[in-house]
Amino acid sequence: MTAYEEQEDLDRLKAWWKNYGNSVIFGILLGVVILVGFRYWTQHTEQQLHAAAGLYERMFQDIHGKKSGDARKTGESLINEYSATPYAGMAGLMLARLDFEAGDVAKARERLQWVLEHADDAAVKHAARLRLARIHLGSGDKEAALALLNIKDRAGFEAEYEELKGDVFVAQGQREAARSAYREALKHLPAGSPYAPMLNMKLDDLGPEKAS
Repeated sequence: MTAYEEQEDLDRLKAWWKNYGNSVIFGILLGVVILVGFRYWTQHTEQQLHAAAGLYERMFQDIHGKKSGDARKTGESLINEYSATPYAGMAGLMLARLDFEAGDVAKARERLQWVLEHADDAAVKHAARLRLARIHLGSGDKEAALALLNIKDRAGFEAEYEELKGDVFVAQGQREAARSAYREALKHLPAGSPYAPMLNMKLDDLGPEKAS
């Protein structure tokens, strides 16, 4: 390569850098910011999960130690400070149970509604929905209970939904609809399930099936 060609290449490089240099620098800086931000977010998320897990464990121990007051305080702190973690939904379920056992049905209903709206874990949401439906049924609001149970995505909880639907139908005096729901629940139970005898008892309580 001659000195002229080298100078020509250098001039092209200078011209390119003049036109695109700022964009290159910005791209590099943006990449660094994104990488640092991602690492910070990952570390922050792990810290949040670790702290929430510790509070949940403490709440669990308080409940088993019959320290409901301490369990409430811990659960409230968990939900207020770490609502974005999966542990918040589980804490909400336990707080709702404490409220219900204390006779505060309205508060239990409020807690379960919060879990239903904010929890990310499907199993936690199903648990909240089923418990909320039971509370509505126990309060005499059969239509509200049925509305909660009539959903399509019930994967893994079909038996629980169908059994509770059967209970609602019994309360409404719809014996044949209840019979159908209990039978559907039995279909979804695994072989040898300890819940099968109870469902069969509910079927027996309905009396003889109407002749078609």
